[in-house]
Amino acid sequence: MTPPQIEFFKMSAAGNDFILFDNRSGTLRRDDFPDLVRRLCTRALSVGADGVILLGSSTVAHVRVSFFNPDGAPTFCGNGARCASRLAYLQGIAPARMTVETAVMVHRAEVKGALVSFEMRDPQGFDDAVEVRTGNETIRGSFVDTGVPHFVVFRAIPEHDSIHDLGRVLRMHPRFAPSGTNVNFVEPGGDGVLAIRTYERGVEGETLACGTGCVAAAIAAVASGKAEAPVSLRTRSGALVRVRFEGPPKRASGVRLEGEARLVYVGQLTEEATQGFQPRT
Repeated sequence: MTPPQIEFFKMSAAGNDFILFDNRSGTLRRDDFPDLVRRLCTRALSVGADGVILLGSSTVAHVRVSFFNPDGAPTFCGNGARCASRLAYLQGIAPARMTVETAVMVHRAEVKGALVSFEMRDPQGFDDAVEVRTGNETIRGSFVDTGVPHFVVFRAIPEHDSIHDLGRVLRMHPRFAPSGTNVNFVEPGGDGVLAIRTYERGVEGETLACGTGCVAAAIAAVASGKAEAPVSLRTRSGALVRVRFEGPPKRASGVRLEGEARLVYVGQLTEEATQGFQPRT
């Protein structure tokens, strides 16, 4: 059950919105947490979000951060990490230049006003010659793990067209079994900015932004000669993010995800936030 009157923070980064808790006291326990996440992330019936983030104590960094998809599964999230870093600074948990422990590694982050630069894990498993057969079409793209797996396809999709059907087919394709993959559709935009749309596993639909997806797209774009580092990307929300890295794309290091992280509001949960409905599975 939800502890009554527990404080939460609603934050947004590039269009991804999150529910964050300062859980250093351990009020929220992991036993029934997946069901709580599913309920809180249900839009219109509860708070609604792309995920839930817990800030906890760390023995190796200023703060430890845990991420959960709307389906309750643990994950890593670049835009969520930027939100968590800013909240840690605003709450006096960490200085403007901080270290952040996640399940992936200990990261460095820097907060300047609403702008946050977050150190990402070095990309792994980059393959820019992936071919996937769907129906009568062979789709070519790049695969890279930037903390979570991503398939990047350079493909123009009209703004008002849905990416849901194709995104889901690729997300579930046997080529990416058993865990599946996030899927990014990328095309050149104006002023050298790439436009990106992402279908996210766990959310099982298009989100307004994806930080790890932006990193994957930037790596793939530089590798294919479609962009030069640093790479600016415009997300579905219209917000801009920038990806910096050092070295050739296949051996990229020092990756930084940069952009705005907004504190939208501070609220209190009641038991009614989780009662009277069954989240979709």
